[in-house]
Amino acid sequence: MGITIHYKGKLNKPDLLKTFCDEIKDIAKDMNWSFNTINNDLNKPNSSYMDENGHIKGYIPLKGINVTIHPKAESLSFLFDKNGNLRNLLMMTYKNGKESEASYIFIKTQFAPIEIHITIIKLLGYIKKKYISNLKVIDEGNYWETRDTKILEEKSSFLNKKIDQLSNIISEIKIDGTDTSETILRKIENVLKKKLL
Repeated sequence: MGITIHYKGKLNKPDLLKTFCDEIKDIAKDMNWSFNTINNDLNKPNSSYMDENGHIKGYIPLKGINVTIHPKAESLSFLFDKNGNLRNLLMMTYKNGKESEASYIFIKTQFAPIEIHITIIKLLGYIKKKYISNLKVIDEGNYWETRDTKILEEKSSFLNKKIDQLSNIISEIKIDGTDTSETILRKIENVLKKKLL
């Protein structure tokens, strides 16, 4: 639950990758955003996997940059394969690199200020004009489509209220040391059915 921006696309030309990363890095520096670059060999085979603790292991043939615009928003990821396709790191790891080039990348902005969501949408708009003309964006806040701050604020406020409501309901559930994960799930399900239906 939460407002999320989904995006996918392909660089207009794969050889724009270095210029793209350099410009995003310059923007991040100017805005005091943290970032990290990934500069792997794109011609090596993918050997990535996720271990039992959820850590990514192995080799991932991607290059690009991840930018953290705000501590309460997820990182904005621009990782590309050798053909210039934006790639979803998690899907590459989970499916051992076999995911479709059509996989969306996403960033959740629900807990960051509204201005952060707007900034990300504006940055994606700039990227679409200059580097990824086929960029597709699905904005759960509808700001990409409308540029209407009021709609974004209403959606964010509605979701925050629902998250708080759900949190309050779950906090009322009594769990003791004898409960198994199965009984805990049944308790949660029963309480949600009573409170929300």
